[in-house]
Amino acid sequence: MLSKFWLHELTRPAFEEWLENEPDPVIIVGVGSLEQHGPHLPLGTDSLTIREYIHAVAKRTNSVCVHPCFPGYSPHHMGFKGTITFRESTLIAVLMDTLGSLANHGIKRFVLMNGHGGNTNIVNLTIQLARREFKVMVAAPEGPADTDTARARINRQRKHWDVHSGPTETSTALHLFPDLVEMGRLEGWKPTLNMHPDVIGFLNPEREDYALAGQVFRACTEPDTHHFTSSGIYGNNDPRDADTDEATARFHEKVDFIVDFIRMWKAVPIPPAFRNCT
Repeated sequence: MLSKFWLHELTRPAFEEWLENEPDPVIIVGVGSLEQHGPHLPLGTDSLTIREYIHAVAKRTNSVCVHPCFPGYSPHHMGFKGTITFRESTLIAVLMDTLGSLANHGIKRFVLMNGHGGNTNIVNLTIQLARREFKVMVAAPEGPADTDTARARINRQRKHWDVHSGPTETSTALHLFPDLVEMGRLEGWKPTLNMHPDVIGFLNPEREDYALAGQVFRACTEPDTHHFTSSGIYGNNDPRDADTDEATARFHEKVDFIVDFIRMWKAVPIPPAFRNCT
């Protein structure tokens, strides 16, 4: 059993002993971003959050976790100072080099955990590429989606577009790294979402045509954040409505879900196509 779970904190012998003795070892790779998060959240919110998640899961599953980089793919936030973005090719290269290096040492199972929506397509493509190039199993489990907290968050996203720096992310930050949150910078804050009223009207999950309207809303969204919000906060609800109890519950249920995923996954033998291909 490991006493430390971050790859960068392990000695080489400790890592080798883990590889030799852990049945079907799993490495958990986190990816986030370094980008503006409104006036009150730290620039590293996504990466700081995903680091907490992957470490919590690693401790519960005797896995090793690695967070190879703080930036992600964030060109849409470059209108705000402090943002660092990788090109899509750079982020794919970082992730592929990380997976490839560890695959070379005999790892066959990887969990990729992503904390930034702008990385999603890149992460999904990386999974396809790594499975073929390195002959390894790579998963990006998501969930749970059927809990009270999950439904509450989904409803806020649909109704308010609460997807960036709003109450949901603020709640998580206040739970995980409260010392880095500066709520005082929100004094007097009002929603800064600058879109045509007809477009904002699509944010109504009670519409009979919401399945259609919600997609039209996304199709109308301008490419860069500063085009539609001067504060960097998406949505039209108030970050000061953050609920740390909800965030705490969501953190634990999501960690439980990924832990259960890993345990179920490790009970399945490695398929022939992935064996002896390092």
